[in-house]
Amino acid sequence: MSTAVAPTTRHTSLGHLTFPRVVRSEWIKFRSLRSTFWTYAIVLILGLGITTLVSFSIPESVIGQMPPSARSSFVMSAASFGLLFGQLAVAVLGVLVISGEYSTGMIRSSFAAVPRRTPVFVAKAIVLFVCSFVVGVVVTAAGYAIAAPVLSGKGLDADFTQGTAWAILGAGLYLGLVSVFALGLGTILRAAAGGIAAALGVVFLLPIIVNIVNSLTDIEWLKHVPEYLISTAGQALAGGTNADFEPWQNVLIVAVWTAVSFVVGAVFLKRRDA
Repeated sequence: MSTAVAPTTRHTSLGHLTFPRVVRSEWIKFRSLRSTFWTYAIVLILGLGITTLVSFSIPESVIGQMPPSARSSFVMSAASFGLLFGQLAVAVLGVLVISGEYSTGMIRSSFAAVPRRTPVFVAKAIVLFVCSFVVGVVVTAAGYAIAAPVLSGKGLDADFTQGTAWAILGAGLYLGLVSVFALGLGTILRAAAGGIAAALGVVFLLPIIVNIVNSLTDIEWLKHVPEYLISTAGQALAGGTNADFEPWQNVLIVAVWTAVSFVVGAVFLKRRDA
């Protein structure tokens, strides 16, 4: 008497994990974090709040004393003034996206599903960049919509030009890249406290330290160091200036900082145990 064996069916669709599915998984995790909502809310509130405060508080007498070159760019500068604080917020978020998984142990589940690890890291970077870019563009565009009518009533030219559009996109690009830069640092250091300290140190404290050293010394090459810092180039992308650099050069500076952090983070992610 023979025993019939029921055929087994392989659900290959469950075992075939594609990169779009990894991205979708990271998006679900990203949007479920409380820190995501609160970080972007802070960027929105601070960005629009500071722009509104600057636009309404600056007197017409000060505007009248501005040179023509400063008058033409001041509207965009006011619209992107909150970027100084927005970059700090998204830098913290970039660190928390990876360090939070290490602290809870969820990173081991991610790597169990995707043993190659790199797709997980790339997917995190894509989700983080796209979300930060969109928020940066929205906040800066809304800031311009607030600053333009207020400052035009005080005698400033607030016409929307091609340069204005590029500055709004540049602000979003910078927030997106600086968040990925912080993601790389968080992956290297793993700990939230260390990653946040490193990210804020590079973005916020490093320019201050370099300027202090420049004021105390007379080293010629050191005077050009601020031009190559990620925050200086990022502010230039949002309509500011950075020496005589062209916009593409400022993009390159920010991209190099981001690429170095991201590549080193990816190497550490592959070589160390979870």
